[in-house]
Amino acid sequence: MSSEDKMKGVKKLQEFLGDLIVLGSLQGFRYFQPWLRGREEVLLTVLNEDVDSWPSASFPGSLASTPGEDPEASRLPYADQSLLASLRSQKRMSGCGQGDVGLPPASPCDREIALPELNCTLFLLACYAKYQCPYVWIRSNHERLVKTTGGSWAARDSPLKLSATQDWHQNEGQIWEIVAELVELCTWPPPSNPFTLDLRYFETLPLMERFLASGAMANFLQRIIIYGNREKRYYTKVLEELEILNRFHVRALHQLQKQKRREMEEEAVDGGGASDYGIGSSLSNGE
Repeated sequence: MSSEDKMKGVKKLQEFLGDLIVLGSLQGFRYFQPWLRGREEVLLTVLNEDVDSWPSASFPGSLASTPGEDPEASRLPYADQSLLASLRSQKRMSGCGQGDVGLPPASPCDREIALPELNCTLFLLACYAKYQCPYVWIRSNHERLVKTTGGSWAARDSPLKLSATQDWHQNEGQIWEIVAELVELCTWPPPSNPFTLDLRYFETLPLMERFLASGAMANFLQRIIIYGNREKRYYTKVLEELEILNRFHVRALHQLQKQKRREMEEEAVDGGGASDYGIGSSLSNGE
């Protein structure tokens, strides 16, 4: 690899880590929630079942399954470790990092201290310096997505084989492509826009936080629009979501301006009374 290629690789890695930190600081998505855990790791809780899309909280009869079985599992890519990188493929994949090192996460799955929310699956998205490229590991509900041989923890700690992480150095490898693939993989029914927002979350925030949070989210969606793949089916949906969020953000700005003017007027009234008192006192003293 030439020095120029190495520099490009380093730059791409740094940009990805920057996007990872930005993603980990955002709140307000409908289908997933990121939590930043260090400069190289983000935990993602991804919704399993979008109950709001059904007339009732239960699945239609056509999706009914045997007792104790996850009803939507049959519709997911559920196969014998087909989603997990085998040890043999890990050796090939590790070529983007430091040779034949294997690809476990920083901590084994059985030591995961984070707990997934109800109706969610927990994933770990990490871009370790050791590997020089991002990978995703399942951290909960493995049985929902893959079958692991004999419940082996070694198998559970294998990374997922995702299109967005395969040949990462040769493709665009944007962080939102990884997130979108996880949502489309995990959430049933698969949403047309993995980045749909929960505006109710923003509305519950105090005014200043609402303004800052909506602005940060708008910036992230703008990056998807500017640098994302227009051929993706969610691209136009993100654009529509961004237009709604921009109006929400501007409305929060106007409310902040009104609030600030009101505070300034109140201060002026209080200050004016003190000033009038001072002038009257001076005149009464003949000054």
